[in-house]
Amino acid sequence: MEAEEKKAKSVHHGHNIKLARQLKGIKQEELAEKMQMPVASVSKHENTETIDDQMLNKFAKALDIPIEFLKTVEGFSNTVVFENNTITNNDHATSVGYAETLNDNKTINPLDKVVELYERLLKEKDEKYATLEKRVQNLEKLLSDK
Repeated sequence: MEAEEKKAKSVHHGHNIKLARQLKGIKQEELAEKMQMPVASVSKHENTETIDDQMLNKFAKALDIPIEFLKTVEGFSNTVVFENNTITNNDHATSVGYAETLNDNKTINPLDKVVELYERLLKEKDEKYATLEKRVQNLEKLLSDK
């Protein structure tokens, strides 16, 4: 139970909105225009840990992503995104890609996380379709037996 609570707490809806927006290359101003709300509201939502489903659905539609992404991606609060792909350290610049290295030397690629989420969602969809197909076959068999 304790592990489930920790897992649930690591999902931050606002960070997921920001991540999706950045991965799509959309600025807050553009998202605010799509959402028909002030930029300050978008910023506020990006910093809000838990957002109601109705508002998450609006963000998902504006970003053209599945709402499940906003509700399930975990642990991006510790990820650093370098929008200009350059960090400066000790008077020299180093180019970085989409994968960032955290303090504990673990590399996280946000795109890998997105792909992982889509693959999991596709697998779940396929399992649901298989279950529904079996139910339809059973119903057809029952109807044909009558």
